[in-house]
Amino acid sequence: MDKKVNWGILGCAEISRVRTIPGLLQAKNANLYAVASRNDEKACEFKKLFGAEKAYESYDALLEDKDVEAVYIPLPNALHCKWVEKAAKAGKHILCEKPLALNEAQARRMYETCEKEGVVLEEAFAYRHAPLVQKVKQLIKGGAVGKVKYIESHLTDVLTDMGNIRMNQELGGGAFYDMACYNVNVISYLLEKEPLHIKAFAEMDAEYCVDVSNTFLLQYDDGVQAAGYSSLNSYPRGYYAVVGEKGRIEVPCNFNCRNICRFTVVTDGIVNNVEVINEKRTEYTVICPDNYMLEIEQFGECIRKRGDTLVPKEETLMNIRILDRIIQSVKK
Repeated sequence: MDKKVNWGILGCAEISRVRTIPGLLQAKNANLYAVASRNDEKACEFKKLFGAEKAYESYDALLEDKDVEAVYIPLPNALHCKWVEKAAKAGKHILCEKPLALNEAQARRMYETCEKEGVVLEEAFAYRHAPLVQKVKQLIKGGAVGKVKYIESHLTDVLTDMGNIRMNQELGGGAFYDMACYNVNVISYLLEKEPLHIKAFAEMDAEYCVDVSNTFLLQYDDGVQAAGYSSLNSYPRGYYAVVGEKGRIEVPCNFNCRNICRFTVVTDGIVNNVEVINEKRTEYTVICPDNYMLEIEQFGECIRKRGDTLVPKEETLMNIRILDRIIQSVKK
């Protein structure tokens, strides 16, 4: 068996505490070696809580440790580019939280630096590693609903802490970067192409100058359409649906779900006046291990065997390019 990958965590963010580190601890090919925070007390707290071997009071100090092979970056969006480049120049492989960058130019620079330094970089969309969305794509490719005509994706929550980084414009806050990136990613993953036309709308917070909700509409060259809604001030929901010529797929699951997940394929309906009758509903049950564990294990495989990342460079660049165009549409 290959030696476990020694991981360092750059930042004691909430996502690290509740999902990524617990997932890492379950991964068969990973070792939680070091944690770092600008707050030494917090780094020591994480070291004790999760059993890391070392705690550092600065990100630079962790990157100087030659025993760290890979780093996970959960820092605010506006800091991703800086610390990805620093980690790459320190010879560390990098799993960086979504969105990888605030624009396509930034993302390209990050990949160029990582390629020059010979390290692996992947945007951390943990949900993509679970069998749920993979099963949905398999059914689409198998013709379960015929030719796809429309996809919609919703991701919403209610943020009550106005001191949260999601409300900080300078740190890359707002629903577009934090949540709409999921909607764009799942639509692009299922359709495997880039839209021709984009329209978008946003509700802006006057005090914090970030979008707190948004809607986007996409149109593709073959007439396929898609829509996304995300919000920091709407009742919590994770959902996406695919409508085809012969049926629809409804996935009422949060993106980073785990354990038992169910979704439905609806077909064979007949229109009787204005009513759809005789629909056949097929429920699929998918057992989803911890997405974050799967993500860490897969990234470790890429490091050890130099395989392809599950979220590849060209897909990340396309998604960031689409998100750029969506945000620019609001500004017009």
